[in-house]
Amino acid sequence: MDILNILFYEPIFNAVVVLYRFFDNQFWLAVIAVALLSRLILFPFTIRQIKMAESSKEFAEKSKEIKRKYKNQKEKQQEELMKLQSEYLPAQLAGCLPLVFQLIFFINLYKVINNIVKENGNAFNDLAYSFVPKFEPGYQFNLDFFGINLGATASQFNIGTMEILPYVILVTLVGLSQFLSMRVMMNLRSTKKNEAETNKRSNKKNKNETEDFSEILEQSTKQTMFLMPVLFTFFAYNLPAGLNLYWTVQSTFVIIQQLVLHYFIMKPKQKIEA
Repeated sequence: MDILNILFYEPIFNAVVVLYRFFDNQFWLAVIAVALLSRLILFPFTIRQIKMAESSKEFAEKSKEIKRKYKNQKEKQQEELMKLQSEYLPAQLAGCLPLVFQLIFFINLYKVINNIVKENGNAFNDLAYSFVPKFEPGYQFNLDFFGINLGATASQFNIGTMEILPYVILVTLVGLSQFLSMRVMMNLRSTKKNEAETNKRSNKKNKNETEDFSEILEQSTKQTMFLMPVLFTFFAYNLPAGLNLYWTVQSTFVIIQQLVLHYFIMKPKQKIEA
């Protein structure tokens, strides 16, 4: 636990405070800056995720070729599939690292905001780095964001009152931005041609033939695209508004990042290689 605090909680808290002071004690600007910086830190991993998506397609194509080639040689088929998995599996697992990092970062930012709400400046003074000035005793953070208290949650207000409206809007933006980011990523990683080929192959299946794993994965991904934003919205209702602001900004940045990477980096590169 102490290791996680040293590696994540303390650096995040110090970074938030440095940015808070840099933006003239505007906590909402510090949260936005932290959201953008966290995505920039993950930029190399984002490139790797895109490449991983391409390798997933390649893996699916090769596995189908092996199944076709060794259709009547089950032992040989399993042997070749195992070799193929050992070649592609490490890259697939490495693609999960950004998600793990985001989860750890999110949990620690949640702790930072909670401790700021409970103890204000005193929560920071005990773990301030030597080059980051401490706060005066009793210092109160400015958590205002155009009338929204970034330390408050939507669940703290009575449903039907005007006070809850801006918090509900922010919660809704969390779910909407998450849905759009997942939708953009799915659309960019599939083409109409691939979809047509998939449908064509599906129509040729025998009734007793087992559905291909890649197609099962694609179906589950589509289901997740609709389920996850609903779950995120539900969780966001009970989270501090500051975290919901962070979540919304990060998801919006992911949308922009994916579009820029696809249309200005990956797509031109594919044309050159072709």
